Amino acid sequence: MRGRKVFGIMTLVAWLVGAGCARHSSESVRDVTSEAVPIPSSSSESRGAGLFAKNCAACHGERGVSGPVGPPLAGEHRRRSLEGVVEIVEHPDPPMPKLFPGTLSAQDVADIAAYVESL
Repeated sequence: MRGRKVFGIMTLVAWLVGAGCARHSSESVRDVTSEAVPIPSSSSESRGAGLFAKNCAACHGERGVSGPVGPPLAGEHRRRSLEGVVEIVEHPDPPMPKLFPGTLSAQDVADIAAYVESL
């Protein structure tokens, strides 16, 4: 199973590099000296669905069922906690685009994570 995940990630990397999908900058490298941003206490699964459609579905597919390059996210709640999903969105491994902070706020990340956990 881990081999399939690594293969999926590698495929995603190749596709994003080729497609120029991600808007990376020098800030895309994780600053390991910064503290984690706290998860807002209220998250909205319905708001997260809209944010997911706008920022994530192109790679992960509608409702996270697997897109052209991103791994499926349905059932992610069985593999990862809400905090784990937040961590990945805030500090993604390339080629996943780094949208936080900037495009996504801490509240946006919490809402997307709540939506992903509902899949």
